[in-house]
Amino acid sequence: MKRVYCLYRVSTLGQVEKDDIPMQREACHEFVKTKGWIITQEFTEKGISGYKVSSENREALQDIKKAAIQKVFDVLLVFMFDRLGRRDDETPFVVEWFVKNGVEVWSVVEGEQRFEDHVDKLLNYIRYWQSSGESLKISIRTRTRMEQLTKEGYYIGGSPPFGYKICKIGRFNKRGFEVHDILVDYEEANVVKTIFDLYCSGKMGTYRIAQHLNKQGYVTKNGSSWGSASISSILKNPVYTGIRKFGNVQSDIFPHLQIIDTDTLRRAQRQADKNKLIIPRGPRSEHAPTTLFADVLFCMQCGKRITVTRNKKVRNNKDGTQADYIRMNYICINKRSIDFCTGQRSYSVRCIDSLFSGIIGDFLQSYNFDHIPLTSTDNNLYNEIETLEVALDNEKKKLDVLQREAVEVMLGTSAFLPVLITDLIQNSKSKISDLENEILILYDTKREQNAKMSRFHEVRKQLSSGKNITFDSLPLGEQQDIIEQLVERFYIGRGYNYRIEWTFGGYLQGEISANLE
Repeated sequence: MKRVYCLYRVSTLGQVEKDDIPMQREACHEFVKTKGWIITQEFTEKGISGYKVSSENREALQDIKKAAIQKVFDVLLVFMFDRLGRRDDETPFVVEWFVKNGVEVWSVVEGEQRFEDHVDKLLNYIRYWQSSGESLKISIRTRTRMEQLTKEGYYIGGSPPFGYKICKIGRFNKRGFEVHDILVDYEEANVVKTIFDLYCSGKMGTYRIAQHLNKQGYVTKNGSSWGSASISSILKNPVYTGIRKFGNVQSDIFPHLQIIDTDTLRRAQRQADKNKLIIPRGPRSEHAPTTLFADVLFCMQCGKRITVTRNKKVRNNKDGTQADYIRMNYICINKRSIDFCTGQRSYSVRCIDSLFSGIIGDFLQSYNFDHIPLTSTDNNLYNEIETLEVALDNEKKKLDVLQREAVEVMLGTSAFLPVLITDLIQNSKSKISDLENEILILYDTKREQNAKMSRFHEVRKQLSSGKNITFDSLPLGEQQDIIEQLVERFYIGRGYNYRIEWTFGGYLQGEISANLE
């Protein structure tokens, strides 16, 4: 007697309410009785999209795959094959994987999925190619309807913005169900008006407004304290003028949803432009290329990344004159409204680079680097290349099946239309081209990393050769390349406490009492 695992899936919670799962279960139970099999376990997925969610992220499917490897069941049964998924680039291979591992895959409606010849494989692929297309069409229809509802000012789901609430006001859909609408929450709306008033008047910026609201006891929608980012998002959001938005679509102004007028929103935008830095600060300081440790330096107290600043200073000379000079600092920028960093905020770049370049140089001369393992970055790169090459191999096999079927089409012995086969072949060739380009890019990155590693070993041998070459005497670019290969993270704290974590494992820590500032 064959042991059966059943899988039931619905894409939306609305299908659960309509008893889709019981329908699938009943059909599977009746099917098993006719075959004389026995159901040993059942799996249910509620609200899981077979198109949007990968099989790797579906716990039920992963549990079934583990059981298949352990040979604890013989048949995987579903109501229809699209319950296993609707992804043309993945689901056919999931089904084939089960069959190769000795599990029969059956559908109550469509029978058994076999892989006895290339026609079976092609039919398997076409089935999920069609399912994928249906999912895409459903997605387009759903999005179009959501856009229409947005233009009409109706609530389409999700958490309402601060200042609004969800309620029922007696509106019914075509099926007779009462639906939700969105209305102004007047208590929260007063907070929104206060935010715009304080900001547009120029009295406070986003950070000070957040502090002000927290002191007054106001909280956000989820009950947390206000922060600068929350204030900024409100000041930029046009929904407070009574506009509804969904993606790139927005409605006209609905007076009953208006908290502020359009002039107030424009004033807030003008004030924001006025408050902007002339040169926006990027995620990495523009001065980082002139320092040694900017890309690896972290605060020992709070663990946040340290950036680089460059300030113009004035020095008083002995003759009474003044001279301008540039001072560069490593800065801990953890300035959150909660849990301020209590560690040292500023470190001289000159001081840190001078002190620790010596430590790096000494380490390079004393450590045996002959058997350095690959860094984690290299391992990740190798894994990514391997994954892409497997995908490329699978796609080439699929293309081979399609091209053989194309010959049958030309001979008039195939059941498939020429247009369908042509489209499938073109799609497959396009995927192969994309995968090959991605692999080439990764191999270029790999060669670049290998070149840097070779240069690292070459320089290290020069430093330990006793030819009066020191780490400090190398060009800045070569010093930075060495640190990139050598240092994973460099933590610095008060009193020049430090901890240097190496890319190949292990660390070096201590304290330097000298102060070069």
